[in-house]
Amino acid sequence: MLTKDYFDKHFKLHNKLVLFSKDNIPITITKEYHFAANGGHRSFTLQDSEDLADFCRDFNLSIQPHENIH
Repeated sequence: MLTKDYFDKHFKLHNKLVLFSKDNIPITITKEYHFAANGGHRSFTLQDSEDLADFCRDFNLSIQPHENIH
């Protein structure tokens, strides 16, 4: 589960993390909480890793691609 603690620990060791949308679009999150999505670049700043965890939960983001069910 993508929680505040998960992000705090991850970003102590790494500069970025790739998450996947429910459509398996990769989204790169950096320590500064900026992201890049396929097809364009948008950036925004969150206040902390708790906001990032909420964002991931709201948009059903995952650290692994979602299984495609047809």
